[in-house]
Amino acid sequence: MEGTGRHHLLQTLAGLGKDELQRWKEKLSKIALKEGYQRIPQALLERADPEALAELLISFYGEEYGLQLALLAQASCSAEQVTTDVSSVAGELPGRKRPDPVGPQLFRALPCKIDSKHFIDQHREQLIQRVRQVDGVLDKLYNTVLDNEQYQSIRAERTDPEKMRKLFDLLPSWNRACKDQLYQVLEAKQKFLIQELKGT
Repeated sequence: MEGTGRHHLLQTLAGLGKDELQRWKEKLSKIALKEGYQRIPQALLERADPEALAELLISFYGEEYGLQLALLAQASCSAEQVTTDVSSVAGELPGRKRPDPVGPQLFRALPCKIDSKHFIDQHREQLIQRVRQVDGVLDKLYNTVLDNEQYQSIRAERTDPEKMRKLFDLLPSWNRACKDQLYQVLEAKQKFLIQELKGT
């Protein structure tokens, strides 16, 4: 039986077209890896189809970290596609379907808006002051967004606002995929607060 990470990897990669897959491979080859991990050899990467890529990611990085790298690469490709899509809207022909700028279904629920500030940045102060039980949030981010040193350092703070402020101090070094992960954790753990901030 396939593990959850393997299933999501196959789902993510199978949804890519030929050009998207090539861009995805290019992004993957440039992502900074955690210490102790090696890059997949370019020769293996180039000739791999989606199923083979999933196996390579799992064999080199394990299911959890392999999925994280896949999401980061896909988010980077999606951001490029959004830019391309926006620039082509003015010249779109009647009845011609535009490419989907979002990509696989996995990313459709994320709170991203074109050329807008991320939800996490928009509501920084409110989140710092009002999020409670921050340790549970940190646990969900551990080993995906936060390394062990960052995790321990934030947990050492005494109050929830102090922990959130220290977490937000890391945001300038995060890409959109990392912020998306924080948003999803907060939406799961602080449902009513997030709904209030979204105005729903």
